[in-house]
Order: sequence, then structure tokens, then C-alpha cells
Amino acid sequence: LLGLSVPGLIGGSVIIESIFALPGLGQLFYTAVMARDYTMIMGNLVLGAVLTLAGNLLADIAYGLADPRIRADGERN
Repeated sequence: LLGLSVPGLIGGSVIIESIFALPGLGQLFYTAVMARDYTMIMGNLVLGAVLTLAGNLLADIAYGLADPRIRADGERN
């Protein structure tokens, strides 16, 4: 479940870093949106999408290792 919660963590970082004025990707994204810096916004969104895909891939791999009934070849018993 931890690998599938990456988008929530990214969204939460925007809120927490904006409230407490902490430097980070969330604050960078917020200031880019307020300044209408489209290049930075798109870069942050691509980074968030890559991290989300990586989290989902790691969750799927861990699920496959934890449950030996999961097979990649689609073989039915």
C-alpha cells in the first residue's frame, strides 16, 4: 500500500511546505503555479508521474515476491 500512496505524499508536500514555508518540491510547485511558470509546472508534473509509476512498479514487484501465486506469464493451474 505504501507504493500506491505516492501521489498523496506529493500532494501533501505541497500543502505542508506551503503552510510552514519549508523549501522543497511542493513549495517549488506552488510558486511555479503562482508565477505561471509553465515549464517548471510541467517538469514537476512529469517528476510526480515518474515517481508514481515507480511506486506502482515497486508495489507490483513486491506483491509478486510476497505472493508466489502471481505469475508474469499468465499460466493457469
